[in-house]
Amino acid sequence: MILSKLKSLAIGAIGVMAIWFIAFWVMDSHIMPNPVLVLRAIPGLVDQNIFAHFRHSFFRVMAGLFSSMAVGLVVGILAAGNNFVSKLLNPFIYFTYPIPRIALLPVVMLIFGLGDISKIIMITLVIVYPTIIVVRDSVKDIPKEIYNVLTCYGASRLHVFFYITLPWAFSAILSTLRISLGTAIAILFITETFGTTFGMGFFIQDAWMRINYVQMYAGIVVLSIVGFLLFMIIDIIEDVFLKWKKV
Repeated sequence: MILSKLKSLAIGAIGVMAIWFIAFWVMDSHIMPNPVLVLRAIPGLVDQNIFAHFRHSFFRVMAGLFSSMAVGLVVGILAAGNNFVSKLLNPFIYFTYPIPRIALLPVVMLIFGLGDISKIIMITLVIVYPTIIVVRDSVKDIPKEIYNVLTCYGASRLHVFFYITLPWAFSAILSTLRISLGTAIAILFITETFGTTFGMGFFIQDAWMRINYVQMYAGIVVLSIVGFLLFMIIDIIEDVFLKWKKV
């Protein structure tokens, strides 16, 4: 599985490099540096403390993804029911979903400060809503016949939850996380340009302000590696916990 992912990465990287070379040749400008120079500059970023920037960004987006999974799973399953709790949750979700989450960045930073917590909360706010809605709709779409068959064989509500509802909802969450991952990294970049000295967003913004376009593009390449690693982690989680999907 890992080898196939690395093969996909290599194919994607070759495609991006080809487009990059064409843009470099067509534009013929210092704002679009030679991709070879950018790749050669990446090892030299060790002196720019790139590992610390990478580690902070990776931790923030990972924490945001997993907190979104936890909240989305619980709230989505509760909202899928036909009880008092779901009747309270659904109007709240519909009312707050249209609010642009990035507009809440000043509020979140005022309340939680400029540290990791505010950045993780912003990533969570962006991802958790589509996660809740997908989980809710996925659980609602579970065929009633499946529940009826298990009930006929004497399964308790707890068994039905752990063997049907939870795996079904968890599968929906992973699909949503793949779609939301790009948005999460975009929000990470925005939040890391405020009140921090570590993170790939800060590194890229700092290189841009110093008009060091080679380092700026090198930082973008490293940030894309963060996204690739997260995709691999999601695939590994799916292979470990959702083996029934491969059957």
